[in-house]
Amino acid sequence: MIASDGGLAERVKGNRRLTAMLVATAGGFGGLLVGLISLLLLPVLGAVIVAVVVGLAVAAAAWWGCEAFARHLIRAERADPVRHARLINLVEGLGSSAGVPTPGLYVVDDPGLNALTTGRTPRHASLVVTSGLLDGLSRIELEAVLAHELSHIKSYDILTSTLAVVLFGIFAAPARDAAGGGARAVVGWVLLPFSALAGLGLQVAVGRQREAIADLSGVALTRYPPALVSALENMQRAGTRLASGSPAISHLWLGPAVPAAAVRRLSWLVELFETHRPLDERIEALSEL
Repeated sequence: MIASDGGLAERVKGNRRLTAMLVATAGGFGGLLVGLISLLLLPVLGAVIVAVVVGLAVAAAAWWGCEAFARHLIRAERADPVRHARLINLVEGLGSSAGVPTPGLYVVDDPGLNALTTGRTPRHASLVVTSGLLDGLSRIELEAVLAHELSHIKSYDILTSTLAVVLFGIFAAPARDAAGGGARAVVGWVLLPFSALAGLGLQVAVGRQREAIADLSGVALTRYPPALVSALENMQRAGTRLASGSPAISHLWLGPAVPAAAVRRLSWLVELFETHRPLDERIEALSEL
């Protein structure tokens, strides 16, 4: 299990390092692109100045705007102290045990069973659950899922995954459109090169192991693997897909949240934006603990 302070410290360092690289790359790419265009209208010095200013602006916008943009796409309501008392009590207790500040708690009114965390630091993080998750899990199962989500906060997984929404996630919808059909596929094909690069970037920033690692970290906190196994089994049976799930934030959710696309072509492009291992694989891994 991933329970050692040394392992956690390395994950935190790795996430911070990757975030700095992503912000710098976004700023450099934006500045270079605008700078090259500016050379058609301005002398070299003027184009360089424009490139630097734009690059800094892009980096700042990505850093400061990613959290607000992600929250806008999630469309959740703040948890009610009375109706959602169980949620609040569990998070406060687990956070105290894990040494994690209590995040802002929100609820999405959707029957799908799912949860996510977002934010740039543990002190300014948000934890979101669906109404379906609250209604569909027992107390001990819900505790296991919340421990999983708090591990994302403690390890600063939220930092890279929240930034990835504005850098890469926004190109997930065009990728699905291009893989499908109809008039929207035209726009998808136009943005195809950017979608492909964004998909690769998402795999670098988030990858397919993040949720499995959080499973182990969450179990290390609760010390009861069967609870998370049972929770994931219930989520698999009832479904994790959300009626209004945005492809841009799909990687933030604990399980697949976006309705499966009717892919007829370019399946490889859609798969680039898939960052979840199948739930049955995660259940099997936890069952062996």
